[in-house]
Amino acid sequence: MAEPKYTNEAQQRILKVVVLLAEDVVTGFSPTQIATELGVPASYVTRDLENLKTAGWAMQSEETGRWLLAAKAGAVGVKVMHSIDRAERKVTEARNRFTRNT
Repeated sequence: MAEPKYTNEAQQRILKVVVLLAEDVVTGFSPTQIATELGVPASYVTRDLENLKTAGWAMQSEETGRWLLAAKAGAVGVKVMHSIDRAERKVTEARNRFTRNT
C-alpha cells in the first residue's frame, strides 16, 4: 500500500515566503523579488501574499509597495518563549520537590 502524501506544494511555498520575509523586516521584498527567490511565477506569490495578509502574517507597505512580515510572526515567537518559560518553571518545581531536604 502506498504511503499517503500530505505535503502540499502551495502550503510549503507559503511557509518559504514567511521565512524569506523574516530575512528583512525593515525594507521587505517586492513580489518580483520573492518570485525570483523562490523560483515560482509571480501569480503564485500574489496569491500567497494575499493569504498571508488575510491571516495577519504579512503586510504591504503603503509607501513602497514592498511586503513585510507582520506582527503576528513576532507574537508567535513571544508565545513560544512564554511556553518555554512555563515549562522551565514546572521543571524547576519538580526538581525542587525531589531535592528538598526533609
